[in-house]
Amino acid sequence: MSYDTIVVGAGFGGLKTARDLAAAGQTVLLLEGGTRIGGRAYSRKSAAAEHLQVEMGGAYLHREHHPRLAAELDRYAVPTTAAAEFTHFRHQLGPTALNRAFPVPGSEAVAVEAAIYTMLKDAHRIDLVKGLENQGLDDLDIPLRDYVDALNLPPVSKQLLLSWAWNMMGQPAHESSALWAMQFIAAHHCSLLGVVLSIDEVFTNGSGELVGAIRRDVPHLKLGTVVTEIDQSTSTTRVTVQNGDTFEAESVVVATPMNTWKKITFSPPLPERRRLVVEEGHGCRGLKLIIHVRGSQPGVACIGDGVLPTLYDYCAVTENERLLVGFTDSSSFDPTDVKAVEDAVHHYLPEADTLGVDYHDWLGDPLFEGPWVSPRVGQFSRVHKELGEPFGRVHFVGSDVSLAFPGYIEGALETAERAVESILSPRRYSSRTGQLVNEPGSAHQTMGV
Repeated sequence: MSYDTIVVGAGFGGLKTARDLAAAGQTVLLLEGGTRIGGRAYSRKSAAAEHLQVEMGGAYLHREHHPRLAAELDRYAVPTTAAAEFTHFRHQLGPTALNRAFPVPGSEAVAVEAAIYTMLKDAHRIDLVKGLENQGLDDLDIPLRDYVDALNLPPVSKQLLLSWAWNMMGQPAHESSALWAMQFIAAHHCSLLGVVLSIDEVFTNGSGELVGAIRRDVPHLKLGTVVTEIDQSTSTTRVTVQNGDTFEAESVVVATPMNTWKKITFSPPLPERRRLVVEEGHGCRGLKLIIHVRGSQPGVACIGDGVLPTLYDYCAVTENERLLVGFTDSSSFDPTDVKAVEDAVHHYLPEADTLGVDYHDWLGDPLFEGPWVSPRVGQFSRVHKELGEPFGRVHFVGSDVSLAFPGYIEGALETAERAVESILSPRRYSSRTGQLVNEPGSAHQTMGV
């Protein structure tokens, strides 16, 4: 059977794309390589406390920063709950242990003010529409560690910045791009506090509730269907899956993580600059741990120089037991090492007993090959916006290619909105030139993007 559009990948971006195209009257087939839907929004029973549901991937939202996600929640009447309130602070920042919400000592305030000014000035250079490769930002695409060293921060505030960066980037600071850190700040209205305070609400019943609600509005979904080839060298676009079956459509939407695109044979091949970055893959190795402990206070929040740069309260298990969330990266930490997990918790909470740990290995999962997007140094000043631009009849959707909110559910929804608009605009395809020849008023798209 031939379809108007085939969507590859049933995360939030793919689900919204398929739903909205179907609602507009198209015949749409949604193909998902795994046995579940939702992508990197993944709620399930906790392996550490089986009567509780936990989020293994994206979990937080802020209605001001994430209006598309807020609209989806309202559309389906999906409830949210305020994120855990932090009331007890056990920061370990270099030589200083601080038990207060704002850990920077007064003696470092002037240096912090100067550093914030520099970071905000650099973040204001970023236009969230143009793409990082089109703005002369190469001087910022350097190791984040080098950028932070140049700020000349005193020890406590420097460690605070490096710890938060490690948490957000999913890579150690010497491997992360300072440009991407500035992108995070720019995306949150050029506010450092905006990045932190976007952890505002969570899904009351797990992200799976919204995933399931959207899925019910998608007519045709096939699970366990891994796409291996997309061929648009003829007048229709042919999609081949792992078992050899083929499907045809006018348009195809690739809504899988960027690190998996190298497993798909594109005919004709992607343009060289895009292809090289796809083959490299972005560098995020972020590891989110759900740790079951006894003896931790409710509302605890820790940041510091441990192998877990951040560790904070998640929810109660029993009166004396809680789940905590810790972040690090998979190259720096082995979550199967029970002693390592205990030591990581004791770095901040020596009184707590570790009872278990839960995580999802996004880097090792062949359907994802990495968690949220975080480029290697030098990548996105070469190719950024281009990664998400249409290539002939193939469109790209997902938080990895979002310009405004990369790495967030909001970013996946943003790119879905863009793809739907592009696909529904009047156009015709020329097999002679390999181009989409657009009717008046539609955007020009070519195979040579």
